Amino acid sequence: MPNVECFGRLRAGRVAVFVAASAMLGLVGCSSDKSGSAPQGQVAASVAQSSADPDAKTSTPDALCELLTPAELSTLTGEVSDPKTSAVGGLPACHWETPAGGRVQVIGTSAEKWATQLPAAIEQLKKSGLLDDPETARKLEAARDLIASGKEIAPDRACELFSTLLEIQGQPVGSSRTVNLIPTRENPKAINGQACSGGRFTSVQLVAPNLSGSDDEVSRLSSVLTSAHERNRG
Repeated sequence: MPNVECFGRLRAGRVAVFVAASAMLGLVGCSSDKSGSAPQGQVAASVAQSSADPDAKTSTPDALCELLTPAELSTLTGEVSDPKTSAVGGLPACHWETPAGGRVQVIGTSAEKWATQLPAAIEQLKKSGLLDDPETARKLEAARDLIASGKEIAPDRACELFSTLLEIQGQPVGSSRTVNLIPTRENPKAINGQACSGGRFTSVQLVAPNLSGSDDEVSRLSSVLTSAHERNRG
């Protein structure tokens, strides 16, 4: 599956599909590393807390927090606190606080664990009217029903569904990653990157009070996501 990153402008009405981080839970689509507006995101009031995925390669706190190196944390935001583990949307996460009140967070888990969120995401897509292609709707609804029945989706199949969701949101066929400015390029509060390939899901997010939405900020987050995802894949 090609590792295609999408940048561009989304039409209004996109809905929350993927897990973001910290105070931002839910975002979709493509941000822009050129001129123009980045997509709208949805800000959640709280983040669900649960135990980490016991079957994930990065299930231990040390392994999860080691998805980001000290050098990469410094590249993103400078000085950070000691790492803390938690859960975001039921997925295992590690985060670091910054003196300015920001946060860096990384999520690393199996693709099938990420896929447990699909039933709710697909329902959102249906209600939004964006799921208007019959074949795509059939494929996603079959996955939704399978997960709702308590069965797991194979890791590679889960990443294919991740790619399908990106395609619905305007990315090229075969896309396996996305980087977003949240909620807009003009007024960014966070930058989030997500990737799914090799049966693994990774998300890296920076929340900071002084983001500009510049190409350089997006590029740095994208680079860190690439490295973190490679470590997550093992």
